[in-house]
Amino acid sequence: MAIFGKSGGTAPAGHGEPGVRISFIGAQMRFKGELLGDEDVLVEGRVEGRVKISRAFRVGPQGVVMAEVAAATVAIAGRVVGNVSADERVELLPTGILEGNIQAPRIVIGEGARFTGSIDMGGGTAEPSPSS
Repeated sequence: MAIFGKSGGTAPAGHGEPGVRISFIGAQMRFKGELLGDEDVLVEGRVEGRVKISRAFRVGPQGVVMAEVAAATVAIAGRVVGNVSADERVELLPTGILEGNIQAPRIVIGEGARFTGSIDMGGGTAEPSPSS
């Protein structure tokens, strides 16, 4: 899942399933607001706000995301500050930094990655606790 080219400025060619579109936020781009969509997204620039992607969301080595992130899968090689939730998997690569909580059924943290937060791998919503 974790495919990040070393070219530093172009979206990876030939990646993923045939016909799947990839939206690319380049190193010199800055996005502020709500990012919603049904395409794979690769961030090499900066994103601030809220992210809700129904497919794969990737943060490249130069990418910085200051947002709550929800996607089918999430791979982090850059820096994310905010909670991350995924329907399938969250992968924190060796160069990745995550400051926030993770909620996903499968989680991979590579050797050398930095993570501050908590992990919830539960399959469903938690039952409310009785109030005292």
